[in-house]
Amino acid sequence: MNRDETSKVVPFDRRRRYPDPARVAAFGATARQLMQEKADSADAVLRVLRETPRDRWATLVDRPEFLTSGTLDSLAKLAAELERDPQESLAATALAIAIAEALPDGAYPIVVIEQHRGQAWKDRARALCYLARYEEALAALDRADAFFEGHGTLAHDRAIADFVRSIVLSHLRRFDEAQELLESCRSVFNDHGDVPLYRKCTVAAGNLLVRRGDYRAAREVLRELLRDGDAEATARARFALGWCAIHLGVPEEALEHFNDAVRRQKQLASQLEVVRATYGAGCALVRLGRLDDAIEHLTYARSHFLEHAFIEEAGLSGLEIVEACMLRDEFEPARTLAATIVQEFTDAALNRRAVAALAYLNDAIAASSATPEIVRHVHAYITELRFDPTREFVLVN
Repeated sequence: MNRDETSKVVPFDRRRRYPDPARVAAFGATARQLMQEKADSADAVLRVLRETPRDRWATLVDRPEFLTSGTLDSLAKLAAELERDPQESLAATALAIAIAEALPDGAYPIVVIEQHRGQAWKDRARALCYLARYEEALAALDRADAFFEGHGTLAHDRAIADFVRSIVLSHLRRFDEAQELLESCRSVFNDHGDVPLYRKCTVAAGNLLVRRGDYRAAREVLRELLRDGDAEATARARFALGWCAIHLGVPEEALEHFNDAVRRQKQLASQLEVVRATYGAGCALVRLGRLDDAIEHLTYARSHFLEHAFIEEAGLSGLEIVEACMLRDEFEPARTLAATIVQEFTDAALNRRAVAALAYLNDAIAASSATPEIVRHVHAYITELRFDPTREFVLVN
């Protein structure tokens, strides 16, 4: 073959292949069907759910009109509202799993059915993780993966499930596995042009470093998001940067980050995140010695945590108030609140080690031997129990 003949060789180009018209038509018909079902079910599904007691939602799988992709889309949106009512989200995922399993053969292409089933299990894992039921969350993700595997077109769905898995693993302190998954997810989201999820992976990578105690490295990762311009990512980064600053001993910087997070979360109408950022600001104010402001912030946060049955976070807010009271030599309010927190943790059947640590603090306050340092020690211990539930409580001298 001479030079001229070589120059005429045309390499294989995937773009030159012509799609099968029948497959294109079938794909278009399915897409139109899914969009129509989504539009038709949006209000109807929520109306039926509101009219049905939550403990009877499981019976809705027996209604033929509920066995649609549109219903599953509506349930997925409801399940995503974890901050509003995590138990409702969990109930929504249970119904979604039942409906996905009951979809009649031939109603949709098999890849669509398996996608719905995998997504329902993934949403359940998110709800379980939010409720700190981490081992159950991992089992749910295993179920999700079984449906996504074997379908190359579901690579993005699989990456979302892996992203959820990375969060669960970070809570279980399996940091290396979580980091490996995050890096893989970021690559997939980048390839798919999914900028919002790519940003969320970056936030998660920063939070992972926070959990590892590498606050300086976390700060560098999270600061990148401040230049991104995305409202939600910036708000979450500010919140995480606040905790980095707390642990690095710069409460002035922490207060600035938390206050900015409060402002941004209000703009996003994310009430629970506003409360969490307010709690962070209260912690910074305690460390700055601005005790009146601190107690005001922390009391607001504690009341909202209790309203939403977040007993652990309410207890941590309360411990910061106890510390502030002791710094003001107000020992009777400190003792009363400490005893209340012990009772709240006991009634909620939270980790018995946390209850024991709180009881120790309560006894120390009653015996006038407690100090603000002991309060902070108990606070740090209960926070650590979130990630290491078998950690033993060591008394401070």
